[in-house]
Amino acid sequence: MKPIVIVGAGIAGLLAANLLRSRRSVIVVERAPALPNNHSAVLRFRSPTVGDALGIPFRKVRVVKATALWRNPAADAIAYAHKVSGTYRTDRSIPIQPEQVDRWIAPPDLIERMAAMIQIEYGLPWNFADRANGKVISTIPMPDLWDAIGAAAPPTARPDFPVRSGTNIRFCVRNADAFATVYVPDPEIPFYRVSITGDEVIAECGEDVGAVDGICEDALNLLGMPFADTVGSPTITEQAYQKILPIDEGVRRQFIYRVSTELNIAFSLGRFATWRPTLLADDLVKDVRLIESWLDSPSPGYDQQHHERTRT
Repeated sequence: MKPIVIVGAGIAGLLAANLLRSRRSVIVVERAPALPNNHSAVLRFRSPTVGDALGIPFRKVRVVKATALWRNPAADAIAYAHKVSGTYRTDRSIPIQPEQVDRWIAPPDLIERMAAMIQIEYGLPWNFADRANGKVISTIPMPDLWDAIGAAAPPTARPDFPVRSGTNIRFCVRNADAFATVYVPDPEIPFYRVSITGDEVIAECGEDVGAVDGICEDALNLLGMPFADTVGSPTITEQAYQKILPIDEGVRRQFIYRVSTELNIAFSLGRFATWRPTLLADDLVKDVRLIESWLDSPSPGYDQQHHERTRT
């Protein structure tokens, strides 16, 4: 029996491979020459689901969430949405009052540990046009898969797939074991969110970063720490898919249905593959289990009308 092929060695692909490997033959193919580890934002989870599924202990912490107030709650919410997405919206939630929430923190080597337990073939672009490849799970962005299957795509116009790219700046501070996030609606400040996880600070910025030291100093100022306590040099990571914006829901569902069920090309897994901006990493465990049930079904397929995966 051919192994299940998982395309993409990001978090979604690695998690799927680890959840399936005890019951199936699985191989991950990655077009990059090495592990991409392209998740440079805060690796926090809202539940212990992922850690429990992997058998890897996550640390439970209390995270303080607050907004660096700018004008008023309505203006701050609209300005924050524009800063993040480029559109003026009111459906992005930022805390009006400081709040504390439970979160689960993955170990810093989570990506490497997941990769070490599975087989990964690097430098291998996947040919989705070859239907003889057996069962495939795709974690690549939906626009990339749309282009890859070409004429087999749905008979609708290809959406624009709106994306905001950006830059994450990471650095460490001494004598810190804190967990907090501050949302920054002020358009004059280059980052829209700053978080500290233990001793690591992450400032999430748009494309125009500017002076990195100034960003680090401003980020620490919002967290109540002096710039003199920084350790080492900051790490700067460009994110092609910093934020994705919704597309027409009917088009989104039709594409997934056509690729998975009508053409039996691949099952889509992950935020970018299913183009769901609000999808959390915690949700991936449920999605992997759902795909696995389809793999075992005599007529596996994505029900675009009734399945939970159609819900955002």
